[in-house]
Amino acid sequence: MLRQYPKAVHPLRAGEVWIRDVEMEVVFGTPSKNCSGAGICLITNRIRQGYEIPCPHTPARIHYLPNQELVFRFRKRYLSEATVQAYFRSGFFLVEESFCLPRLLVRRWNLPLDQIQAGRYPVEEFALEWRLYFPIPALIESK
Repeated sequence: MLRQYPKAVHPLRAGEVWIRDVEMEVVFGTPSKNCSGAGICLITNRIRQGYEIPCPHTPARIHYLPNQELVFRFRKRYLSEATVQAYFRSGFFLVEESFCLPRLLVRRWNLPLDQIQAGRYPVEEFALEWRLYFPIPALIESK
């Protein structure tokens, strides 16, 4: 379910920027470790009601600010305390192994990359959500 807002004023910049927003399901873990470990194992469409998967997962809103960053917004009400402790409490989000971005997003947003590399990424806590930031320029330079 891809929703794009035509134009918005970014609070940290003067002028208009394009805001792109989508809600998807994020499965935590390391792809080669069958979802154990740190990072993101998979990003997919929302999981249907009643369908169970054994790996920790949660819905997330993903924003793309062109040539700046991808922002994953995780609502606290959907995160278990174990998930928060495992992935968010340290002030950064550890990605042990690169993971692929959904092709739909890469094509629709014309992203300059199709995967996020392993590394430590900034995470911030807000009253109702956690935000995870993947800076695009830094990711392109590390290729």
